[in-house]
Amino acid sequence: MKKILTILFLIVINGFAFAQNEQSQVEFFKDLVYRYESKTGIRVLFHTNDLSGLNKISYSDNSDDILDKIIANTQFSYFIIGNKYAVIYPKRLREDYQKRRTNGTKSKSGQAHKVTGIIRDNESKTLLPGALITIPELELGEQADEKGEFSATLPEGTYIAYFSSLGKETDRKIIRVYQDLKLDVTLFESTSELEMVTVTDRAIDYNVKSTSMGLNRVSIEELKLLPPLLGEVDVMKGMLMLPGVTTVGEGASGFNVRGGGVDQNLILMDGVPVFNPSHMFGFFSIFNQDAIKEADLFKGDIPAKYGGRLSSVLDVKTKSGNPKKWVGEGGIGLLSSRLGINGPISKNTQIMTTGRYAYPDWIMHRIPNAQLKVSSTYFYDVNFRIDHQLNDKNGLSLSLYKSQDYFRFGSDTAYTWQSDLASLKWNSIWGENLASDLTLGYSGYKYSVLGEIPPLDFELLSDIQYLGLHHDFEWFGEKFEGFEFGYQVNQYLMGMGELNPISQNSLVIPRSIQSERAIESGIFAQYPIKINNELEAQLGLRYSGFFALGQRDVYKYEEGAAREIERIQDTISYRKGEVYQRYSGWEPRVALRYNVGENGSLKASINRSIQYLHLLSNNFASAPVDLWKLSDNYVKPQESWQYALGAYRNFDHDRIETSFEVYYKDFQSLLEYRDGAQLILNPALETSLVMGRGHAYGGELLVKKKSGKLNGWVSYAFSRTMRIIESEFEEEVVNQGNYFPANWDQPHDLNVLLNYKPLRRVSFSATFNYRTGRPITLPSSIYNIDGSIVVDYQERNQARIPDYHRLDLGVTFDGNQKRESHYKSNITIAFYNVYARRNPFSWFFQPDMAGSVPRSYRLAVIGTIIPSITYNFTFR
Repeated sequence: MKKILTILFLIVINGFAFAQNEQSQVEFFKDLVYRYESKTGIRVLFHTNDLSGLNKISYSDNSDDILDKIIANTQFSYFIIGNKYAVIYPKRLREDYQKRRTNGTKSKSGQAHKVTGIIRDNESKTLLPGALITIPELELGEQADEKGEFSATLPEGTYIAYFSSLGKETDRKIIRVYQDLKLDVTLFESTSELEMVTVTDRAIDYNVKSTSMGLNRVSIEELKLLPPLLGEVDVMKGMLMLPGVTTVGEGASGFNVRGGGVDQNLILMDGVPVFNPSHMFGFFSIFNQDAIKEADLFKGDIPAKYGGRLSSVLDVKTKSGNPKKWVGEGGIGLLSSRLGINGPISKNTQIMTTGRYAYPDWIMHRIPNAQLKVSSTYFYDVNFRIDHQLNDKNGLSLSLYKSQDYFRFGSDTAYTWQSDLASLKWNSIWGENLASDLTLGYSGYKYSVLGEIPPLDFELLSDIQYLGLHHDFEWFGEKFEGFEFGYQVNQYLMGMGELNPISQNSLVIPRSIQSERAIESGIFAQYPIKINNELEAQLGLRYSGFFALGQRDVYKYEEGAAREIERIQDTISYRKGEVYQRYSGWEPRVALRYNVGENGSLKASINRSIQYLHLLSNNFASAPVDLWKLSDNYVKPQESWQYALGAYRNFDHDRIETSFEVYYKDFQSLLEYRDGAQLILNPALETSLVMGRGHAYGGELLVKKKSGKLNGWVSYAFSRTMRIIESEFEEEVVNQGNYFPANWDQPHDLNVLLNYKPLRRVSFSATFNYRTGRPITLPSSIYNIDGSIVVDYQERNQARIPDYHRLDLGVTFDGNQKRESHYKSNITIAFYNVYARRNPFSWFFQPDMAGSVPRSYRLAVIGTIIPSITYNFTFR
């Protein structure tokens, strides 16, 4: 331990030494601008080639007139846009324009004309909210709205206009205004420094002005502010810091949103659903930070184009390759390392590929535990993407992902699971007013459990196959602008379990459960309506259908009694492809926004959703070996209505965002388990399942500071999630027919994230999480019957484990950050669970010996502090 602390100390000292290196001119100016932006809330836009002509001022100068000092007695000037942006530009542009006007070179009519247009992303063809158009000659600037549309009235003449957005190359166009003009501007991915530097990729008051509720967008830059768990920046861990998003504990796969189960979240990677988003039982996610561009979490107002889940949508997009040069990036850590490269292979084609491998065995084998010394685990994953621009209006992208996990605990049982994803997308522009995205997707997931204790050695297998076609359209015309519509068709094949012996001497009898097949389809439309300057609405409607297909045997049970295997009266066999059950329904979605002053708004939304898939788990937390089941004759689709209200307000020039939302969700046809349910290798699963209903309600508060040396957010959520199982048959009643908390009911959830950057190359981060302990079922009584101990569990989830709380800390030291440098790096040191809290993951009971009274045991997955060091780098 002393050696480790010594190494950490040396790295800290070296990191501070790196931080004192001489700054380049570009970096120096950017640092001054950053401090000015943090103090005033005004974003500064400038052309990096102009820096040599600006004044050099003292780094310690922190006055409000810093821009005046920078341009004093130079050939540059600046103008302010709406007290939110400052544009530095060469004076000659404005002077030449004024000379033309003075010398009578203006048009004879002297009229003004309306210039409108849209600014879109070259890669996805989607519009860019918050993009900026500036015309220095007129000292004019206009920002695109949340739809990526802008409008300006200009006098007749010829102008140089700049179009910019974060992460995109600034485009410069000559526009000739002699009549009303409509522009369609495409911005390409940034290859180095932006010509015009902005700080946000959408309107900085987007949270207030948009109609969206419960939408959280997390970029990879924001995720890097979090102290990494085991050295990894993780999308899933970042989402857990948001209000209304929780997990049942460390080592649990998936997450819960506003009272929903982990199966009620639609997780997408480039438009393809992910059935298990975790590595190593939840300690890592499948999302490699070097492959991810951004992630959107919808937990309130879910757009109509998404369907099939009740609670939320996590839409993760991978990044395309650099179009002009080859760039490499990666990281080396104690438990995992990663390496990737991206760049152009032709003028119109770019690729991105990155891989990751985890190797925790060397640490696990040094822990003084006999079981861990003979245990083993690892995982790897690979992302690959290729983008090709066919022409100005058509582009193709192919995204591939593959991963595999292996875990052996002790010397007898091994688990393996793997995911395979593929997405082929065609982006197309149909004329001036219509664009579309056509996506063909594949998702495969399978797992196996290997038992190696003879003579009961066995292999248990299961898999999922998904194939989907999604076609989305968006209309940009003056009439019905912003109208979106489309259709979707998905096919599922669920392997429900197969058991095989792995040796000739095994006593295990082979068994195979029939697979389940189905087709899910949907059509949707969504249209924004601007009622007046204060009130705006978003109307959405979705119609979905579900068709359960053979080849399948369906059992008929004795009428007037609970379903039991002994009560099977008949079996009906359906041919392959024959529809034996169908469901369908309308899913309306409505959102309203009312502006309250310039910096505030009130919002409301109503959503109905239908879900045809169900996750079956023998545990309170999801695991890689859980089963997914399709709706059928006995298992109906899950349904929910969600009602939400929200108040939003920004302060201090939009640098501080605040929001408060309340919601109520009504669930129907929820899947629950009968007491003593058997889920694995059960040919009649419906005998272990019951349908119930439930509700969830709560309130969520978020306060976020977006800029400054000290930034971050605080979130708090209060929520309750209750369920009830009622039946005319006593065998199917759960908790005596009374409401009981869901396994993930955790009323209080507090998250604090802080990032402090005292120096340009040094930043500190801290996160703190507190939440109420999850519910558990404790024995209500114990009986001794003829020397045998019988434990009676009558009330489900009426007790709780102790509350959960944890503090994580991190520090990042940046190395050489000069723009002209071909190699950049940083070192991140993080400490997970700083005060070594032994947070309980489960509480269970088992006897010490046969016939004894069971004793209680509490399991903590991580009960100590875990340090990690990661060296991150990029090269070109």
